[in-house]
Amino acid sequence: MSYRLPPLNSLRAFEASARHLSFKRASDELCVTPGAVSQQVKSLEASLGVQLFRRLPRGLLLTAKGESYLPLISNAFRAISDATEHVAPTLKGRLLRVGISRPLSGRRHPAIERLRRGGEWPRTKLTTTDDLSKLIDGKLDVLLRTSPQSPPGLHADRIALPVPSGAALPATLVTLPGLAGCREIRALLRLLTRA
Repeated sequence: MSYRLPPLNSLRAFEASARHLSFKRASDELCVTPGAVSQQVKSLEASLGVQLFRRLPRGLLLTAKGESYLPLISNAFRAISDATEHVAPTLKGRLLRVGISRPLSGRRHPAIERLRRGGEWPRTKLTTTDDLSKLIDGKLDVLLRTSPQSPPGLHADRIALPVPSGAALPATLVTLPGLAGCREIRALLRLLTRA
């Protein structure tokens, strides 16, 4: 039996655009131009014969068909990603840009030291910063900070960083909502909360 599939690059462009509700942010994630993402989505809509987005002056809005399509496509990509990680756990993904606030960067935290050494994350770039604008502008993928506040419009996971004394240090992992569920962020959360 053959699978009835539209072009996979078009599906990736749709899924990223729908998570971010932005061709620009999707293009940053996929390392292509916003115009290329837009064309891929148009191509997908043409091949499906369905409009997936309403294009607005200040962004995108999913249509009812787009809303019902997104979770199914996201789950399919997640299943492919999980299967790939199971078979080839060392497969290099894109560079994960992690900002770490100064109070956490100066501490001897085991997970942060593992990130610095690069053993489990050879494709990670660490920057000492607490500047949310770098995250919003797409210069960082995730920001680890001590502030418990949830910045408006961003996704925040409150975590407890284990420290050698056996205690836990409260921290917040902040990212754009469209990246919150991706494989790299989920793996980073597991790494940071592991003793």
